[in-house]
Amino acid sequence: MGQVSTVTIGSTNYSVYALTADPVADANGYFAARLGAAVWTAADTTTKKQALVSAVRMIDRRATFTGTKTVANQPLEWPRNSATNCGEAVPDGTIPDDIVLAEFEMALALLENEAVQDTQNVGSNIKRAKAGSAEVEYFVPTIGTTAATQFPTPVQELLQCYLDSATARLLAGPQVTGINPDCCNQRSTFDECNPFGLNGGL
Repeated sequence: MGQVSTVTIGSTNYSVYALTADPVADANGYFAARLGAAVWTAADTTTKKQALVSAVRMIDRRATFTGTKTVANQPLEWPRNSATNCGEAVPDGTIPDDIVLAEFEMALALLENEAVQDTQNVGSNIKRAKAGSAEVEYFVPTIGTTAATQFPTPVQELLQCYLDSATARLLAGPQVTGINPDCCNQRSTFDECNPFGLNGGL
């Protein structure tokens, strides 16, 4: 399980999610085995700390998780009580590793493009657009460029099962299968053309 640790920038300590007491070393180990992490490897220690702090701030500001803070005045959104992971209970007072890894991935994305933290989701929420025989209809908002999403794809994948329903729908990208946004491991009946086993016309 993860934990809340601190990084020191200048003379100030900042809280971040970590696997051990050394968040930068944790992230270094994670990115050592990840393709496309050259920008992290090339960064100096202070820049890495700034990226981690910025990442945790962005995650905690934009995501609404299930459950409640374990201690009302704790510095970060985790640890939490009564949180769930795709409907399964997360032990009270703990921080899943997924939350820590999402912070690492968010830090990498910020090093690659600082503008990510200043952009908004500019996807369309069109229900139907029709011109003649051509039409487009969306169940969930669509996403524009990568920089326009609330979170990069790896971060969304790590966080999605811990989010409350409304946030999961807000952050979701285009879905081509009937995934239940409240539980990423379940399929809805939209995925099955004949869910009731009918063999004749209605």
